Amino acid sequence: MSKKPFNLFQLNVEKIPGFDGMTEEDFASASPEEKASMIETRQSVSYWKDALRRFKANKVSMAALFLFLAIFLFSFLGPLFIPYGYADQYRNSGKLGPNEFSETEQTLQKAEAISDRFFATSLMPGSLTSLARNTTYYFTDHGVTYSFYNEKTAGDIVLLFNADAEQKLTMLKEKDLEKDAFDQAEPVEYTTDKPDTSDPNTVELQMLTRVCPHVFGTDSAGRDIMARTMYGGRVSISIGIIAALIVLVIGSVYGSVSGLIGGRVDFIMMRIVDIIYSVPDVLIVLLLQVVLKSPLQAWLDASPSDFARLMSNLGVGIISIFITFGCLYWVGMSRIVRGQVLQLKQQEFVTAANALGVPNRRIVKRHLLPNCVGQLVIATCLQIPSAIFLESFLSFLGLGVSIPMTSLGSLCSDALDTITLYPYRILYPGIILTLLVLSLNLVGDGIRDALDPRLKK
Repeated sequence: MSKKPFNLFQLNVEKIPGFDGMTEEDFASASPEEKASMIETRQSVSYWKDALRRFKANKVSMAALFLFLAIFLFSFLGPLFIPYGYADQYRNSGKLGPNEFSETEQTLQKAEAISDRFFATSLMPGSLTSLARNTTYYFTDHGVTYSFYNEKTAGDIVLLFNADAEQKLTMLKEKDLEKDAFDQAEPVEYTTDKPDTSDPNTVELQMLTRVCPHVFGTDSAGRDIMARTMYGGRVSISIGIIAALIVLVIGSVYGSVSGLIGGRVDFIMMRIVDIIYSVPDVLIVLLLQVVLKSPLQAWLDASPSDFARLMSNLGVGIISIFITFGCLYWVGMSRIVRGQVLQLKQQEFVTAANALGVPNRRIVKRHLLPNCVGQLVIATCLQIPSAIFLESFLSFLGLGVSIPMTSLGSLCSDALDTITLYPYRILYPGIILTLLVLSLNLVGDGIRDALDPRLKK
């Protein structure tokens, strides 16, 4: 027995408030077009796009990310814009405060007004502050190479270059420049032929347009603190990233194997992790430096590769730090991965792979680790500031980079003896180190919140 459709107008609608003037057509069924207009359509968003959206909504993490990028650019691109190197010592510029000029640099500022570019022997790094005799010097200006032959040793002189002058290259003594005796400049014979750069007696000159200030000041040896801070930040960031990658590779492989096999193998592997947790890392670094210093240094000196040359510049202490991370600091990552694998291996797709006879290696590579990528990213991002802090701490104790290479920790250690007289020497690298570690921790927290599905909004 079918029921008749209910008709609202069978009621006495005149007695119902709000129905005045309404007809039966007002209660007709909606057309397909009207139904489609009421459906809210939303674009399909992937897991990573949704995580990126939630990370961008975190203002603190975004500000920390921009701060880290600023420090990264300061460390890696900053040295391209200043004429000083991290190891260059300037005899006349020792113990300068921030933005101060030495007396020689104040004198050389007069060369800026009377030349397009200039070169001063007083600004040459190291103990050599003169042009050597019987040597060909050259420089390039707007694609044109100018070279001249110097017959005798020339010290305390300034080379002046004016592109629009009849005599483009002249030489003036610093004492005449100090007295404003510009008419004492002597012409220098030059050619525009490109010299033989393979000749050991051919040297390129770094011409200047102005005297660059020492923004962070200089240390007792006349080294520019800002240049050393830039290179120190470069070393600290690089070591932090490399160490985190070492921890990621070893910890993810070890933890996935332990969790997947389980049983007695898992028990033994986790007891090894417990033993490693009890080993003091600083003691291991000291022992590695004592045991490996001589053989590592011999290998670095004998190897012609670029990698060996880079490691030789960093020093044996940095290699010991890398070995320490490879031996000790992966245990936390392995426990995280093991916990995720223990949950994932109970899922149906892992059971199906086992039933099909898929090797454990392929299961780990294609099924388990990809499903742990969120936890791996979070743990790696939080490991980077920890590695930077450890490297800075060890360098502060003298166990890190070797002189003249520097890091933020060694800069703070060098400035500690003169902190009462020159507090700015420890202030700048200390601030950079603090902001670097803080920004990376905040970025790691933001990534953790963005990838955690329980915090999804």
